[in-house]
Amino acid sequence: MSKKVVKGKDAGKAAPKKPEVEIKLTEDEIKDCKEAFDLFDLDNSGTIDPKEVQAALNSLGRDQSPTIFRLLAGIEELGAEIDFDSFLGHINDRLGNRESKEGVQRILDLFDAEGTGNITLKALTRVARELGESMTEEELAHALERISSLGKPELTFDDFYKVMTKKVYG
Repeated sequence: MSKKVVKGKDAGKAAPKKPEVEIKLTEDEIKDCKEAFDLFDLDNSGTIDPKEVQAALNSLGRDQSPTIFRLLAGIEELGAEIDFDSFLGHINDRLGNRESKEGVQRILDLFDAEGTGNITLKALTRVARELGESMTEEELAHALERISSLGKPELTFDDFYKVMTKKVYG
C-alpha cells in the first residue's frame, strides 16, 4: 500500500502547499500509527502537539521505550499542531524505505540502542518486549541464529537487509 501525504505544519491549510511524500508503510502499519496518534491526541482535536506527545510518553512511566523515543525524535519540528498526515509522514521518514539500504539502516538504528552496528540478542529482546511480543529469549536467539551469517544470535546489516527485503533464502 502506498499513500501520499502532505508534510508540514501547514498540511491542513489551503496555502502554501507542501510537497507530497509517498508513504511506504503497510495498511497494518498505518493503522498502528493511527492508534498511536489517537493515544497522543489527548483532547481529541484531530491534531497533536509536542506537549501531548510528551505527556503520553511520560504516562509510560518505567516502561518508557527507547525505540519509541528514537522513532519520535524531531517531531516537534512539525510545529505546534500536528495532524495525522504529518505524523504519518514523520514516522515514514524515520523508518525510511525498506527497499533502500539507507532506509533499512534507519530501521536497524532503531534496534541498535547499544551502537554496535548489529542487531544483538539483547537489542532484539528489548524491542520485542517493548512491542509486547511473547517470544522467549531462547526463541529469539534461535530465530537470529537461523538468519545470521555470523553463526550466533546477532544480525549484521547485510543479514538484516536480506530479511527486510525478503531475500533470506535466495
